[in-house]
Amino acid sequence: MSFAESLANAFLTLPAEGYRAVQKVREKAYSMGLFQSRRAPVPVISVGNLIMGGSGKTPLVICLAEMLLEMGMRPAVVSRGYRGTNREPYLVVGEGTRSGPTVGPSVAGDEPYLIAQRLPDIPVVIGRIRIHPVFAACQLFSIDAVILDDGFQHMALGRDLDIVLINGFEDRMFPLGRLREPLSALRRADMVVLVGLGVSIPGPAQRYTQGLPVFSCCQNPVGLVSDPSSPLVSLSVLEGRPVLLASAIANPERFRDTARELGWKILDHRIFPDHHVITDSELRSILTQWAEATVVVTEKDWVKLPQWFKNTGRVRALRIELVFPDKEAFRRTILGLITDRSC
Repeated sequence: MSFAESLANAFLTLPAEGYRAVQKVREKAYSMGLFQSRRAPVPVISVGNLIMGGSGKTPLVICLAEMLLEMGMRPAVVSRGYRGTNREPYLVVGEGTRSGPTVGPSVAGDEPYLIAQRLPDIPVVIGRIRIHPVFAACQLFSIDAVILDDGFQHMALGRDLDIVLINGFEDRMFPLGRLREPLSALRRADMVVLVGLGVSIPGPAQRYTQGLPVFSCCQNPVGLVSDPSSPLVSLSVLEGRPVLLASAIANPERFRDTARELGWKILDHRIFPDHHVITDSELRSILTQWAEATVVVTEKDWVKLPQWFKNTGRVRALRIELVFPDKEAFRRTILGLITDRSC
């Protein structure tokens, strides 16, 4: 470790310990009943993680919602609507009537908008205080379950099932690292999902997950999006061809690694901050940088792109889906846990 890194760690250790203490006190206050959690009239399944940034929550929310539909249930997805402009107690982003999102990504936030677009049969409702959109979803739609996107830290709402994703980036408490809660918070989890090949539960966290069901999954590329209403384009059309990547996500390295594994000839990767809305001038710069290249973005970025940029015919979005080696066991465990909690 360099002197500069050692100095930075020394300055950040105290804030990190302070942040850890705040999170522990908050967790203790809820466990002792000093703060009350409100319950919803239907089972609530939370999909969350311990780190700041992406870990595969949105693909798992989509996968889980589709799974519940296949099981004959009628779920709704509830999200905060991070980076969206909505300030109402709740806002319906998708009505579940195959009509698509009712508001744009700038209002809803990119992830809820993408979820509503990918799940046209499932209601999607957002709100900063999650109990409001949860109750709205129960009152407005005939649902029998709620999937709470990024809900592990939202202890003000009672959950029937807490699924926590681990992707191998769990290190130290913010701002020293990416953890927004200490690893001991895993004691509140009901299930752990490991995202990615070779990912395992961190050694210090293993004692907090003993006895919990643990499943592994991978984020697999399945095709290229050229239009939401059109069939996916085969990934092979870009094999060996020049590609310019552009992304505004928390883990751009994973996006680049996936593109490289697909055999694409990557000329450059334009990286923007997570959730950044790429401006028109930035998009024009991308188009002119490599005139012969196909521009490939993430699906989360695709929903925020202006139509003029999509209409150039040079832009595609990479669709990623979660694959469980033992999907049936995962399905049975989810159903069993929901049934046990609702009895």
